[in-house]
Amino acid sequence: MKKIVLLSCLFLSVSLIAQDKAKLQSQVAKSDVEINDPKKAEQPKTWLSRADLFNDVYNAPTKQLMAGMGHRDIKLLLAKEKVIDSKTVDLLGETYDVDVYADKELYYDAAGQLVLWVVTDYAADKPLLKSLEAYKRAAALDAKGANVKKIKEALQNIQPKLSYEGYVAYIMQDYPVASEYYEAAIDCSVQPLVAAPDTNAMYMVGIVAYALNDADKAVTYYKKAMDAGFTAGGDVYADYAKVLKAKTDTTAAIEALKTGFSLFPTNKEIIFTLINTYMEKGEEPTSILPYVYKAIENDPDNASVYYVEGIVYEQLDDFVNAEKAYKTAIEKDENYFFAYYNLGVLYYNEGARINNAAIDELDQNKYEALMAQAHDVFKQAILPLEKAYELNNAERSAIDLLKTIYFRLREDSEEMANKYEYYDDLLKSM
Repeated sequence: MKKIVLLSCLFLSVSLIAQDKAKLQSQVAKSDVEINDPKKAEQPKTWLSRADLFNDVYNAPTKQLMAGMGHRDIKLLLAKEKVIDSKTVDLLGETYDVDVYADKELYYDAAGQLVLWVVTDYAADKPLLKSLEAYKRAAALDAKGANVKKIKEALQNIQPKLSYEGYVAYIMQDYPVASEYYEAAIDCSVQPLVAAPDTNAMYMVGIVAYALNDADKAVTYYKKAMDAGFTAGGDVYADYAKVLKAKTDTTAAIEALKTGFSLFPTNKEIIFTLINTYMEKGEEPTSILPYVYKAIENDPDNASVYYVEGIVYEQLDDFVNAEKAYKTAIEKDENYFFAYYNLGVLYYNEGARINNAAIDELDQNKYEALMAQAHDVFKQAILPLEKAYELNNAERSAIDLLKTIYFRLREDSEEMANKYEYYDDLLKSM
């Protein structure tokens, strides 16, 4: 008997959901008739009602869902709706557990918290875009300004929703749809009643355009974002330069990177892109060093600028100066994880280089001398890497390197062998 009752409840809930959708569809059909009525189409209230309706259509499937809600809370909130399927999805390197409902998919992280949702069945297509267009039309017809406050608040309310839809489409790698919503978010944000340009959306349109191999559009939107003061911590300059390079304008790319570096001297993307651009152009990447020195001159106590100096020298295969720079960064900040980690990696890579040279050496005496030298350099990597591990014991790459080094040195002593076992077990437990 219980099964029959449960099934009845299920059919009832599905029926209620279908009724709600049918009601909205009926209202949309009525609105379609009204906007085609010459008289009603010239009244702001017609378009305000339509805009509010499509906003309701957009919100209906997700109700009061919010990112960060727990799986259990959502089950209670959506008690009348059935999960018809569950699956695991990888998006941009992250794994999500997904509950599939009749009209939406909910994505949960490893902690069971809601990260994002995708509506798969609205009562009308693209309701948020239609809502925006209706609010814009209402604003244009509101000659007396009677609805200014309402329209302004409505536009401010849907603008982040448009950006959200762009974000979801982007991580789903549906780039045309992502661009459509991000551009709508920009359109909404620059309306006279809002006048607060969504610079992040401008940046994202640039990223999406680049992914779609539309370099001209990418350049346009990156520049719009930068002109409006958007920086993304300097990343926008690196992205802008990459697009300019795609347009074979290497000179302009270098100038953009120089500007970015002068503003963000510790941004690694700018550093790496600038070095690679110089090399691709056939010029010495040492040209970047004067900018590094200038950054140090301007902020001599900033550990990060010495860290960047180390990166540059490491990219130039200058072991001595890279080592010196990383050590200086540590002197400036004894808890600087990245400086310790990079110094450890520097020693490890140098040990590997010497080890490879030994393998290619035919003279036995020279071979043994090189192997002994590599052995000592590998040992030098231990102290900075263990300090890096101490500062951030969740960083797997540091643990992995320590395990590899102790494996090489495990026959030196019982301590080395025990250290290898420790880091090996630690990795297995992560």
